[in-house]
Amino acid sequence: MNGVQFEAIIWSLITFILSLGLTFLAWRKYDRSKSKMWLFWFLGFVLFSVGTLCQVLFAFGISNYPLSAIYVFVVAELVLILSLGSIQQIPQKFVKLYYVYSVVASIIIVIAILAQSFNVVEDYLPMNYPPLVVSASSVATIPGTGVILFLAARAILFKANPLKMGMVILGIVILAFGGMLAASGFYIALYISEIVGMSLFLYGIY
Repeated sequence: MNGVQFEAIIWSLITFILSLGLTFLAWRKYDRSKSKMWLFWFLGFVLFSVGTLCQVLFAFGISNYPLSAIYVFVVAELVLILSLGSIQQIPQKFVKLYYVYSVVASIIIVIAILAQSFNVVEDYLPMNYPPLVVSASSVATIPGTGVILFLAARAILFKANPLKMGMVILGIVILAFGGMLAASGFYIALYISEIVGMSLFLYGIY
């Protein structure tokens, strides 16, 4: 076991354990409110935990096409599902249209994943994404991120706690920035951004 793998194992385990804690908090909030908004947010954190579990397996050297396919799908759907929670704040006619878009985007991602065999793992990290999969995933991640950021900014302007909504925006920005740093070689940024970004997001919506 080299140093890179050892650090990947430690950080991925920390991220996975913390993801379970965040998922529990999201479930507790949903259990109390029974709202559709919190249902989607809870499901988003469930996907987050599944994604971090995949990262643990990657760190231990377990990687193949099925596991990579699950990871890519979960990461893309995570953003989409979280945005489905956020979008519950707007009129239902627009929410229904976004439901349709989400289904179409999910189908596109599945088709792209099934179109070719691939392995996203490089040096025990999920960093090797095929161009087709990246393009298909962006159909969900870019609009999903935009919805979350727009509605958080809208909430700041009109009704919500500015600090909390600011934390939502900061959390999403950190997640995106961490992904870019990891792609540039600072792989620990992947785990740190996930921990900090998702924690800030949960704090902002709690």
